[in-house]
Order: sequence, then C-alpha cells, then structure tokens
Amino acid sequence: MSNIRVNNFREKLEQAINQPLNVILEGENGVGKEYFAKQIHEKRTWANNFIIFDWECEHSCQFSILEDLSKNHLREILDVTSKRRNAYFFRRIDLLNSKIQYEIFELLESQAKRGGLSRSQLHQLGLIASLEKKNSNGKKQIDLTLNPFLELFPFRIKIPPLRQRKEEFGSLMHGILDFVNKQQNRKVLGFSAGIFKCFLDYNWPNNIEELISEIERLVTLTKDYELIKEGVLSERMFSGRRMLRTDI
Repeated sequence: MSNIRVNNFREKLEQAINQPLNVILEGENGVGKEYFAKQIHEKRTWANNFIIFDWECEHSCQFSILEDLSKNHLREILDVTSKRRNAYFFRRIDLLNSKIQYEIFELLESQAKRGGLSRSQLHQLGLIASLEKKNSNGKKQIDLTLNPFLELFPFRIKIPPLRQRKEEFGSLMHGILDFVNKQQNRKVLGFSAGIFKCFLDYNWPNNIEELISEIERLVTLTKDYELIKEGVLSERMFSGRRMLRTDI
C-alpha cells in the first residue's frame, strides 16, 4: 500500500510541475510541504520569484497579510498572460481565519470577473498551498472545511510520511543534497554507503524536515569534492539506530 501511495505522490508532483493548476500539498507535520512547494516552483519553466504568505500567526497578523496580498500582489497573481510569473505559496491554510478564507476567495473571484477571467482560469493561477493533517503522535485532526476557499485549489497532493518512502531514499537524499549544495554554494559529491545504511535504519520521527536538517548539517561538516561519511553524523542518528536494534 505504501508503494502505491508513494507512486501516486510522485506522479501528482510531476503533474503539478507541468501545469499551472493551483495545488494543495497536505500531510503530517514535517513531511516537507514547503520543500516540495519550492521544488514544484523551481521546475516550472515559467516560474519567477517564490513568495510566501505564512498564515501561522494571530488573526490580526493574518489581516495584515491579506492587506499586503490585496495591495501589492493581486494584479500579478491574476495576470495569466505573463510568460514569467511569481509563485505564491500559502503556508498553513488550515490555520486561516474563516473570515479571511472567505475574503481571499471573494477578492480573487471578484477581480477575476472584472478582468474577464473564467472559473477555469481562476483555478490555474499557479498558487501553491500547504495544509497540515493529523500527525502519528496523536495530534488532534484539524478542521478541513475551508469552503469556499478550497475551491480555488482543484489539485491536491498528499505527501506520505518519510517512514513510508524508504524505497526512494537514494533519489530523495541526492535531491536534497543538490538543493543544499545550491543553497550553500557548495560542491559536496554525495554519500558513503555507510551513511546510506544509517539513514535507512533511522525512523525519521520528524519526517523530511529532519532529513533536510541533517543533510544541511552534514554538508557544512564535509569538504567540497568529498563524500559525506559516518564520522560526522549527529548523535541522535546513532541513538535512534541503537533503539531500533534493541527493539528488534
């Protein structure tokens, strides 16, 4: 079942890259929703800047963000004729105040009508959003009834937790390494076989965010044109592996 979920996720990710449909990325805390949002953005041939609207704040702050969206970004968001367009990432829409959900929907729909955009075009603005679902630690399920706001996002991608994606660890690790090398202007070549085994043995309780954090740390401790080796692994990696062996 996990392989089916992973394959479905990868297929949908490719579809999101190749078309401008508004996308919701959903999953547990730490599965890498923002990482994959940036990946979609960077691989879209028409993408320009990556602009984040972070809704993880108090209601008064959310209204300030809405005002900024309305005054400074609305025209760009609705300009479907531009060859190079910004990507707008709506982070944690599950935390959006219900009034703001409605106001964003009304704002985009009313302005789209004035500009002669169809409902279909409103669904193809290249928007990306993240939505957090229940974590494996028993966290209370959030309310997903964000209508009519969710109507803006016809394409949803469920990101499987890292523990269900061990078969794609090689490509995932190298993809993150490429991302970190570019971000830090580094040239670390790859991972030793020992590192790969350590990563497979570890359970990654904090999902892909923990994996990204660990690879970022390892890159800073490895010289350019060298492989990352076991000697620079963090203590929690070794502790996690010892716990796994004790439980078996």
